[in-house]
Amino acid sequence: MFSAKNTDTPNPFRPALQYLLSARGDISQSPRSRSSHRPTSSSGSLDSEDETPRSRMSSYNPKSSTEFRTSAIPLVNISRTPSPSHARQSPNTNAASETEDDDDWGDQYALNEPFLLQQGRKLTGWRRLLRGGGFGQWLFTTHLGWQFYIAVLVLWLGGCEIGLTIMNRIILWTGVYKFPYPLTTTLFELLITHFFVVLSAYITRWTSPWLTSAGVAGMIAPSRPLQSPSSPGPRRNLGVLGSIKRWASDRSGGIAGGGFFEFEWPVAKQVLPVAVIFVAKITLSNLSFAYAQLPIYVLARIGIVPISLILTALLSQQQHSVSTISSALTATLTLLVAISRSNIRVTWESIVAGVFSSFFVALYPVQLQRTYKSLLASLVPQGDLLTTFPSTNPGLPADHSGSREESRAYWRLLHYLSILSILIFLPLPFLSGELSNISRNCYFLDVFFHWLMVLCGGLGSWAVFFSTIALTRATSPLTTTFLFIPRAAFLLPIMAKFKMPAYSWIGIGMCWASCAWFVKSRRKEARILGI
Repeated sequence: MFSAKNTDTPNPFRPALQYLLSARGDISQSPRSRSSHRPTSSSGSLDSEDETPRSRMSSYNPKSSTEFRTSAIPLVNISRTPSPSHARQSPNTNAASETEDDDDWGDQYALNEPFLLQQGRKLTGWRRLLRGGGFGQWLFTTHLGWQFYIAVLVLWLGGCEIGLTIMNRIILWTGVYKFPYPLTTTLFELLITHFFVVLSAYITRWTSPWLTSAGVAGMIAPSRPLQSPSSPGPRRNLGVLGSIKRWASDRSGGIAGGGFFEFEWPVAKQVLPVAVIFVAKITLSNLSFAYAQLPIYVLARIGIVPISLILTALLSQQQHSVSTISSALTATLTLLVAISRSNIRVTWESIVAGVFSSFFVALYPVQLQRTYKSLLASLVPQGDLLTTFPSTNPGLPADHSGSREESRAYWRLLHYLSILSILIFLPLPFLSGELSNISRNCYFLDVFFHWLMVLCGGLGSWAVFFSTIALTRATSPLTTTFLFIPRAAFLLPIMAKFKMPAYSWIGIGMCWASCAWFVKSRRKEARILGI
């Protein structure tokens, strides 16, 4: 504070209004008179005997930086929080973001609400779940949340498999618009599946602020490659062909962050075995489904669960409990009782294709899990440990939905498996002669209903393809293959229009009871393992 001994005026504590009025009077003077009041030398001392506070206020010259720094009226920064732009322009922050963050998960959320938690405000209720990271924390760190997550995946995958079976039944077996070409139908569904996988990756990026704030950033697809490319130069008008070439060579976006045409041969070699198994699975399954009724189709593939028990024990080194083995085999036998018929026409093509497809259906989740682990191991440097997502906002809890490497391995597996499956399957419709038969015999290719059913079948194929990897990663290959039993037990009465003999209904009831037994056994094993 100012004291009386430091000034020459009897009343140093004058109101601010008088200072302003005096300054206004000085401004209204002529330039010559203002220059006469300007001191010949500037002084930063507060106890100067040559100037009064009023003269110091009137002698302020905005063009002089020295006088601005030594003004008697100090400039006080009344800002309570630092500028967000200043924080973003800090060199330390930029260096940390370049070295630690090779992807842009959650950046938009940090920019949209920079002052949300800096003021110490705590979120409660649904705001804490959706904006404070509580949903992901509850879903992946609590036993109830994890059981809920697994239940949603099981119901979603089972429902999508039922819907896909019905759509394929309509496409291949409908009377007026019957399209008895399973290989061509499979090709259409693979192409539609790839389109929806790309769309789902972009949807996760568009909704990344909300997913990050909810604590499930592990769902977001990476938008940049593992090695970020150098910054592009100035944009030029390249024309239509140049724009297409630039879009095709862009090494960002797409499904796994490497562009639409991302293809790295070392990664492709890792995914190639599971892609071959996947193509064999869908080809043989659709061939068996196209030439047989549903009970025969299920009968030909009845050995899926027993084969899965053997393969998971040999290849995945999983030790199943007696309860799990008993419940799985009991469910298989009761389903066999339910589908036994004596007056059903059987074709050898459907039986052979169904029996061979059983092996690939059981092997697919096992190899899928092995491929995912190999991709994940290639992304993690030797000696490093997987950690959860670092929070983009210091006030948010850590994201427990997975690490960046796990998310990249998941989306990379989706991308390469879809691309390689299309490339491997593409010659089959031409070699089988289906395309030539379609050009000569199909007269309803311009009917909207037919293409609508194909689109719905492709959407169901995407849902099954997408969630199979998620469920296998979260649980085990045996859980994924066991869904064949309840799916068949649900579809058989519907396809038979609920007209079945008594022993079939008894078999269906015992099959559902065995499924409940299997679920109880798996939950008991999960508690023992601490999952």
